[in-house]
Amino acid sequence: MGGRLNGQVITAANSYFPEPDQTFIDALEFDPAEVEQRIKSVNTQEGQKVAPLLYEIVTQRSPDAPALMREMAAGDSAPAMNKINSLLKATQRLDIRRDPLPDHLPSWVDKAKSRSMTSMGVGLQAYGLYSAYTGAIDALKKGQMGEVLINVGGGIAEITSLGFEYALSRTGEHMIRQGSMAIEHFGKTGMGKWLCRGAGLIASALTLPFDIYTAIKSFNDAAKAQGKEAQDLYVTGGLSVFSAALSLALGCAALAGFQAAGPVGIAAAAIMIVGARIYGAVRAVDDIDDYIELSVNERWRAGWFAFTGQDQDKALMERYLISKTTSDYAKALKTQSLRWLDNELKDSVDAIVNGRFDVRLQPTRLSRYQWDEAKGELPYVTENLPVIVETDDHYDARAGLPDSDAIVTSLKTDTAKGVFWNLGGGNDTVQGVRDKPNFFSYGAGDKSLTGGDKDDSFLFQSAGDALSRAEVLANHLQGGDGTDLLWLQGTHRHLDHIPNPPLYLGYDIDMKTGRLGLRSANPAIEPVLHSTFSSIEKVETLAGARNRVNGSDQADVITANGQDQVNAGAGDDHISVRGHFVSVDGGSGNDIYQLDPLSRQILVTEDGLEPSRVYLGVTLEAVQSWTIRTHALVVESLRDDHPRSPLRALVLEAVYRTVDGKRVLNNDKWIFITQDGYHLQPQWPAEIADQSDRPLRVNVLTAGLAKPSPVQLNSPVNIPPTKAHSFYFVSRRNYHTVLKAAPQSNGGRSTLYIDFDSKDIADVEAVYTVTVRQTNAFTVLDYDDVHFRIAFGAGAGLLSVHGAVIEDTGKKSDSGAGILTAGWKMNHAFTLVMRDGVSYALDYPANVCLDDARNPGYRSVASRASLRERAGTYLFVKPSVEKRTLRNTPQRIDFKAIDHNTSYWLEGRSSTYALYPSSNLSIRLSTAEADANLRGSSTWHIHAHQMKEKINDSHLSIKDDLLKIGSLYVHLPDSNDVSLPLETIDVIVTSGDRYRVNALFEVIGLHSVNASSCGSTQAIVVLVNDHKRRQMLESDNVLIENIHLSDAPHAEIFYNAATGKWTANGAPTRLVDPEHLIIENRVAAITAAN
Repeated sequence: MGGRLNGQVITAANSYFPEPDQTFIDALEFDPAEVEQRIKSVNTQEGQKVAPLLYEIVTQRSPDAPALMREMAAGDSAPAMNKINSLLKATQRLDIRRDPLPDHLPSWVDKAKSRSMTSMGVGLQAYGLYSAYTGAIDALKKGQMGEVLINVGGGIAEITSLGFEYALSRTGEHMIRQGSMAIEHFGKTGMGKWLCRGAGLIASALTLPFDIYTAIKSFNDAAKAQGKEAQDLYVTGGLSVFSAALSLALGCAALAGFQAAGPVGIAAAAIMIVGARIYGAVRAVDDIDDYIELSVNERWRAGWFAFTGQDQDKALMERYLISKTTSDYAKALKTQSLRWLDNELKDSVDAIVNGRFDVRLQPTRLSRYQWDEAKGELPYVTENLPVIVETDDHYDARAGLPDSDAIVTSLKTDTAKGVFWNLGGGNDTVQGVRDKPNFFSYGAGDKSLTGGDKDDSFLFQSAGDALSRAEVLANHLQGGDGTDLLWLQGTHRHLDHIPNPPLYLGYDIDMKTGRLGLRSANPAIEPVLHSTFSSIEKVETLAGARNRVNGSDQADVITANGQDQVNAGAGDDHISVRGHFVSVDGGSGNDIYQLDPLSRQILVTEDGLEPSRVYLGVTLEAVQSWTIRTHALVVESLRDDHPRSPLRALVLEAVYRTVDGKRVLNNDKWIFITQDGYHLQPQWPAEIADQSDRPLRVNVLTAGLAKPSPVQLNSPVNIPPTKAHSFYFVSRRNYHTVLKAAPQSNGGRSTLYIDFDSKDIADVEAVYTVTVRQTNAFTVLDYDDVHFRIAFGAGAGLLSVHGAVIEDTGKKSDSGAGILTAGWKMNHAFTLVMRDGVSYALDYPANVCLDDARNPGYRSVASRASLRERAGTYLFVKPSVEKRTLRNTPQRIDFKAIDHNTSYWLEGRSSTYALYPSSNLSIRLSTAEADANLRGSSTWHIHAHQMKEKINDSHLSIKDDLLKIGSLYVHLPDSNDVSLPLETIDVIVTSGDRYRVNALFEVIGLHSVNASSCGSTQAIVVLVNDHKRRQMLESDNVLIENIHLSDAPHAEIFYNAATGKWTANGAPTRLVDPEHLIIENRVAAITAAN
């Protein structure tokens, strides 16, 4: 089947082993053309083995490994084989052996039941994929390509539908109907089995260069321009040339002492001024003539007034203003339409129709800057200014749009896009395009708007202003076919305190009768009819208003933006809640609720006959509590992290009812979905005896997107400036953890998960350097190297955070007592999450400027206020654990030098393993139970050569089964558990010396010395004796590596620290003269060790 390993041919050299390891399985790849040929050409019995083989391999591969088969580029079977390949990819990504639920879950989640329910969901996904895969293979054998695609579609639909675990029974029935044969074969696979278990000369000199530059630029620009623009540029250039020549002439005359220089200059200047005024008057008349037609007399009068600086005739200017405003507004509409088509509306609209308009003059008061009341002057003058008046529009566009370019803007026709009708005010009658979506944007006036056969939208853009109008004209909106929307746009302005408040407080929308009314503040008054509508299935209310919506008996889509009361009625309705206070009665049907995270209180009532889904709009972490209060379920969640911000309360009413003094369950048909994809179902008690509030436990039906796993901090870490949001874990086993943000963090932020409770925080200090300097009468303070130290109890641990705050680069201001400071600026935001769920935001230092001025230099001040507590309880996240089972033969494992957000669990199989870790890494070592019972524990050689820091014996320690090698933490099995064998651990430090670890007695001893790093036998003796003095020898007889005798190069050399003798092969009687020993080349020795 064209099998290869990482693109290389499979040979005996790369496949000679008793059983394949994970690396081999992940590297396998097959040629899809060869696989297809194998499936179709071999006999039935052999052909049936191909599909199970491929399926079994992908279930054993790592989820992040490359695809098992390459994409098939061409051929009749390419679409079918690629679809089969996509199913294999999906199966590979479905890691059923990994717990789908994270360890960090809120306290209100029932973890045991949730794990069983999520495992069931994953198992059904696995079976659905297997069923679709085998069906596609079968169809490929028979040459039924269409059937292949149908089976693949079924598999994908299976994954999609399984997100809603509430419908598991229906999904299961659908799967079973695919045949018992698939069930039988699936049970034989590895995945199935697993599931079963779990001015002068100077002035001239100054102006001359500018005149020359202006002249050159004007002439160059004029060559590229046309019409009046070019004319203006040529005139400007000519005046600049004349000015430059005049400057040269006057300069020469002044140098020669000519007395005529002054008069000549004055005359020349007068000529220039008069010429410029004449040209200006001509251009003014010409500009007016562009918009209105002037008689000969009007031309002369307008020119003279412009030349002398007088105001033009009022009647002429009014005509000019109307004509120019009309032209400018039309151009503005066209420009706006083109911009919309290129940007905001480019994905949904291909044509814009602008409503007609008129320009009229309206008397307008203009305030004066200065007036004299004694002379009877008023503080304002009244002038006629142009205003835009939107006029009536009448269009019948059922067969297509009007041809007029003046009102229609279109770039490229697209049948999938709609038409935007920008109608505005006026009394309009429009019939939209029949075969395209129509978007009617309209304002005040009498409207009769009719949509087409697609999804139309009626956007009432002046809905807020309409609440203040006394006169109401009844509109009619006809949606037609499709799913049509009525959207009341804008925001209601609450002006109840003014003398003449708005007449109405909101809208009354009745989707059953098709009436839109205005609600009076007096509840006894019936709503005033504003519009009638038909065939509209979606409504969106006015934000900020008190609206009332009555749904129809069909499937309605209702968006409540204000303080609304919604009665959705029958049908499978979709209700979006965005207002602060909203009450919803869903009625009968399978209703869906979509909640805004910033809402304050949402009251929901359902009949309980059919299931309902609630999209909470917040993450799992933001949900704070589930409580039964009287007959309602109250779900409280965070709106933001400010301590004074109230929680959002979702109140599901009538989920219980009282029978014989007890609360009995009335409606348990609820599924809740968080923003990060968790599907939740409360554990409803069948009855509750008392009437007190009762917390509710919740099951996770489907696991969502887990929070990012943090990087464990075992050594000082510099946060990359390019990282927008980073996550770190501070272990309580670290005494001092250091984290540094770059000076220019560009708004980055980090979340620190700290393995202490909030009560463990003993002290917070702000540390900085302050420099004092005197400027005139002020004392100026400069701050540098600002960081925080957070202490956890007496000697329990210390966290240092650098770069969170820097001195502001702005202008320094007076902070009191004549002290100038620039204040603080947040450079990198740090959020601390404690083990008990309490969270803090790291804020500015709580320093006193007067104390800093009196005590300059290095400062450390108490700053507990810098930890600003956030509202709510948050999830405490630990680094994830990734388990890898190794071969039962010797193996080398390398770790990349990157930020590792995973703790690696290496399970050996009673063999010898060479580990080459990077810095700041956490590893867990163990031996598989079955192998340990047969062959004992594993041997681990940990090489420190690839770590950033230089490791020597001072960096080695072991306590409570935690081996620390610099910033590398190695977790060993419980040494007190007699049922577990002790792992054999050797640590090879940077010098090449080998240390053996005894986890039982928590002792680390020198096992062998790398002679190449010592340079001489005397240095070796000093090294061994120093370890003996510190009681760090595994035994007195120490193996010396990379040294040999000239006459016995293969003999092992030992040095005995007790006798001071050198021996060969460990025999005490075979003494060796150190003068005969040869130390091997250091580079060669290290290369051999690696």
